[in-house]
Amino acid sequence: MPYIEKERLPNSESKLKEMIRKGVPPTLRHWVWMEVSGARKKKASHAESYYSIMVKAGEESANKKDIEMDSQHTFPEHPWLSSADGQAALRRVLQAYSVHNDRVGYVRAMNVIVGLMLVALNRNEEAAFWLLAALVEDILYPGTYSRNLEGCQVEMRALDELISTKLPRLHEHFTAIDLDISMLATDWYLCLYSLSLPSETVMRVWDALFFEGPKILFRVALALLKIYEEHMLRVKDAGELMMRMRNAAATMHQRDVLLATAFDGIGGLPMATIDRFRELKQREVEEMLAGRGIKAEVLAGAGGSSGTSPAMEKAAKEAAEKMKQGFGKFMAGVTKLADKTAEQLARMNTREDQQQPAVATGGSPAPAPVPAPAAPSAALGSPGASSEGSAVAAAAQEGAEKAPSGNPFI
Repeated sequence: MPYIEKERLPNSESKLKEMIRKGVPPTLRHWVWMEVSGARKKKASHAESYYSIMVKAGEESANKKDIEMDSQHTFPEHPWLSSADGQAALRRVLQAYSVHNDRVGYVRAMNVIVGLMLVALNRNEEAAFWLLAALVEDILYPGTYSRNLEGCQVEMRALDELISTKLPRLHEHFTAIDLDISMLATDWYLCLYSLSLPSETVMRVWDALFFEGPKILFRVALALLKIYEEHMLRVKDAGELMMRMRNAAATMHQRDVLLATAFDGIGGLPMATIDRFRELKQREVEEMLAGRGIKAEVLAGAGGSSGTSPAMEKAAKEAAEKMKQGFGKFMAGVTKLADKTAEQLARMNTREDQQQPAVATGGSPAPAPVPAPAAPSAALGSPGASSEGSAVAAAAQEGAEKAPSGNPFI
């Protein structure tokens, strides 16, 4: 292609959007992501040795202990990420970023994002560092990774408003069964779908995310909900619905179907609409945090005295940490519950049961087994892969199935 030969992307934004939405070939992701995300310009604005300096400084990071612990459990089934070299690379990037942006530091979720990046970028640590910087500082909503996850809370409330507009029946159903969308979608936004969708599907989402920005997170969330809307409407228990939807997302290998729905199946979604909801929800979140003695960070001014006493600052910090810990325990609890249910069902099912859907009390199908997050697949163009292997991966991406096979809700 002439764009590749000239190492220059199309000048036309609409042309570039069209090409990226079709999927970036694995061998070109490093170049394209760095260009369209602004990461290359970000890198160029610093000294050439800046990343090396941050790596050295990161050895004394205040988050070193948490990063070391989490790196040991990041995609443990992946041969390189589970190796000493892979874990060391992951630690270097995360520790370097934690001192580069000490206001954010490190938040659990960054480890899986950077881990997947390293695999997709052929282990290029510096590129992963700058792409993380572009995401946190320029692309995602401010405060998404703040100490109290304020930005993520705003995004969840904005998503709830969009669901009420785009999928009103489903929104009414969620209300009826007392399901808060944040229970289902928080990890979608914090982990950028890296623990929710198959890795090849995540790559397609990230292709668009780096170019079009955070509205892609909303489009993909709405697409997932729309695809499985009719099935979710028949599930009357919030916990069961969460497990079934988690299973459905984990088996969404039909990335063309998901993205066609995201771009063409949910109608217009201008950024102005999202920003309007964000503005309203930002005020709600600030009021909610203020009621707990926590000062919001997103709109907090950088200069001047805030008028808050050191004692209040300390109390706010402690309250924020408790909120974050509570979120972590909640997500861990959901995972354990899902895995336990899957284990029990596997033991109970006989060969005869497997030939026909099991029926739970009340006549509704029993929950399907919930798989653990899959390790990044070889289709990402793993390190050491030949150009022929990358070509096969690209061809596989282009030839994705046109419709979901099977029904994870049965």
